[in-house]
Amino acid sequence: MPARDEKTVGLVLVTYQSAEDLPPFLASLPAAVDPLKLDVIGVDNTSSDRSADIVAEFGGKVIRNSKNVGLAAAINQGAAETNAEWILVANPDTHLAPGSIAALVETAMTDETIGMIGPQVARLDGTPYPTGRRFPSLAVGIAHALLGGVWPANPATRAYFGDPVATASDVDWISGCCMLFRRSAFDAVGGFDARYFLYFEETKMALDMHRGGWRVVLDPRVQIRHREGGSMRSAPFRKIRSHHRSALRFYCDYHQGSPWLLFAPLVAAGLVVRGSAAALRTAIAQRLRR
Repeated sequence: MPARDEKTVGLVLVTYQSAEDLPPFLASLPAAVDPLKLDVIGVDNTSSDRSADIVAEFGGKVIRNSKNVGLAAAINQGAAETNAEWILVANPDTHLAPGSIAALVETAMTDETIGMIGPQVARLDGTPYPTGRRFPSLAVGIAHALLGGVWPANPATRAYFGDPVATASDVDWISGCCMLFRRSAFDAVGGFDARYFLYFEETKMALDMHRGGWRVVLDPRVQIRHREGGSMRSAPFRKIRSHHRSALRFYCDYHQGSPWLLFAPLVAAGLVVRGSAAALRTAIAQRLRR
C-alpha cells in the first residue's frame, strides 16, 4: 500500500434502499470537503432501487454486495478501497454544511491522538439531535429504555445524552450518522466490529478507540443536519430486532471482565420486552397508515 494521501477524504457510503436520500447528500459533498480532495467508495447492501447507480453516476467507486453483509462489515469493505488518510463515514440521510468535513479534519490535525471525531448534529427542523453521548451504566440504560419514549427529559436520558459542549471536547461516543477517522487509528483498532450487523457499531468503535488509547472528540462548532428515523423506512421489523440484539452485544462487550456481566440475562430479558413493544407499536402504526 502506498503512503496515505493526507489531502484526501475517503467517504465510505453504505447504501440500502437509499435512492431517495442520495441526490441531496451527494450534492452537498464537494462543498463540505473543499479544499480537500474527495474519494467516494459506495458499498451497496443489495438495494432493489437505484442506490448503487446513483453513487456510480456521481463518480464513486461502487461495491455491489451479493448479500446484505451489515453496516459494520460494509464500512470495512469500503475503507479497504481508499488510500485516503481521512475516512469519512456518513449516512445518506444527512445534509452536510459547506466546509463541515474540512473543519473536522482541521480539528483532528491539532492532535495526533484524535482517532475519531464528529460534528454537532441537528434534525432537519433545526432541533438538537443528541450526540457526544455517554456509555450508560446498567441503571441509566434501563431507565432510559423505559422512560425515554414517554418522558424525554427524564434524568437518566439526560445523563445518557451528556452535557452540551462549547468547544471540541472528549466524549464517550458520537453519532454514527457522521464520523471522521484518522486512518492510522482506524487500522490500529481493526476497523469496525463486524459482529454488529446494524446499530451500536459506532458505539463499539468508540469503545475500541478508547481502549486503544485514541481520543473520541465532538466538535460542536461543526454542525450538520440529520433526517432522524430515515434508516427505519425499510425493513423496520428487522431493524428493531437488530437494534436490540446489538444493544445486548454492546452491553456484554462493554462489561467484559466485569461483575456487571452477570446481569446480562436480566438485560436480555428487558430488551426482549422492549423490542416486542417496539414491534407492536410499529405494526399498529403501519396498520393505521393503510
